[in-house]
Amino acid sequence: ALAAAPRPATLGGARLLAAGRLAPGWLLVIREESRMAPPVPARVGAVWDGRFRLSRAAEPGCAIGALGADAARLRAASPLPAAVLRTLPAIRRAGELRAVPHLDAGRGGAFALGFRPAWPVAGSPFAPAGAPRTGGVRKPLAPGMCDGA
Repeated sequence: ALAAAPRPATLGGARLLAAGRLAPGWLLVIREESRMAPPVPARVGAVWDGRFRLSRAAEPGCAIGALGADAARLRAASPLPAAVLRTLPAIRRAGELRAVPHLDAGRGGAFALGFRPAWPVAGSPFAPAGAPRTGGVRKPLAPGMCDGA
């Protein structure tokens, strides 16, 4: 029924929603916010939410968790819908947003965070900061976003 008449739904920790302006007539598959894991210490080798593995960490005392409500501060930095932004991994230290590696925001280049789900639905449309990009949009940080200084 869902395939015949696509509509927003949830399934096994994933959220299906209309892709809108990104791909009219298509569905996005994103992580259901209520099912995401709590933050974990940002150490090399750490895995957050069973999907994102940290392979380079430049700041001690940081944690990886969902971008969540801080997504509103980064709307100008990405064409992605707010529902997607809220589920991206973010690096914080003492509660302060330090980086969003998949958006190359803040000190994003100081951290290497790869998309490594155990059972991927599809390949990742994101490239880690510093990797060549084939279609992403890079914009300056939103006012008030930490720049690592």
